[in-house]
Amino acid sequence: MAVEVKAVTPTVAPIEIPAPAPNPLDELIQAAADRKERPKAWVDVKSYPWADDNFSGRFVRRANYQDMYGMKDTGEEVDDLIGLLGVSPKARVLDLCSGNGRHAIAMALRGCKVTGIDVGPGSVSLARETSKNLGLSVDYRQVDVLSIAFEDAYDSVYLVCAGLSDFSVPEAKDLLARIERALIVGGTFVGEFLNAGSAAHADVRTWRFVQTEKSLFVDGAHLQLDEQLYDEADTCEVIRSFVVPSDGKLREFSCCRQYYKEETVRSMLEAAGLQVVGFSPGSAAGLIKVTAKKIEAPALSSKAKAA
Repeated sequence: MAVEVKAVTPTVAPIEIPAPAPNPLDELIQAAADRKERPKAWVDVKSYPWADDNFSGRFVRRANYQDMYGMKDTGEEVDDLIGLLGVSPKARVLDLCSGNGRHAIAMALRGCKVTGIDVGPGSVSLARETSKNLGLSVDYRQVDVLSIAFEDAYDSVYLVCAGLSDFSVPEAKDLLARIERALIVGGTFVGEFLNAGSAAHADVRTWRFVQTEKSLFVDGAHLQLDEQLYDEADTCEVIRSFVVPSDGKLREFSCCRQYYKEETVRSMLEAAGLQVVGFSPGSAAGLIKVTAKKIEAPALSSKAKAA
């Protein structure tokens, strides 16, 4: 009896090949390739996420302005401020963008009654904690400085660490008007800004590895691509950082900085009702301080009063 033998083709289940794990370096390179080549300052990019608790808290705890920008130490900065402001003990002083409170604390130690304003919840929390530990009474408020509405409340106001350059020209004009209203007649303002004459006109791109203790943007060590893109026409720059930590997830952090000429700052101050006393070297190379006073409005004439 014949037996028919049929060939049997074995059924083989398809083998699933797992996708390769994302490579942080590949992600960073791809992000660099896909990024918008020249974002518009104050339009495509504005500021770091200061209102985020984790971001602001991390930044003010780790940022060392002496190492990063070659700034003077806090005590020397405050001595300069006191000289420019002409403050005396018990003077009412307003610290704008007060950060971790280092200037406000130094002012309070010299006997001033200080209010610190900052939009960052993490910044305000750290400043309050430090002041409390030192037994100092400083009034810290988590507020956007562009919303302050004080009236004739302070003898002196200051905005340091090139703080004026953290605002676009329209924002700076708005802020200066608010500062004028916050000052008493005869009160003094000191502001600091990036000197337009010191701007690096060429774009700068830097790759680096950032250790945990110096990581401003995320909690751990990471690979980072930094870009500084200068806009000659508007005298401002965009700073972008592409960050890839150990989890492989790409993050981008960007901000703008406005460079000012002295004549521009003078014009803005005068428009706000503040009279420029003078310009002086800032707390680091490339920075300028301006000192201005609130002048009394001219008295109304008898005709104007009658009207």
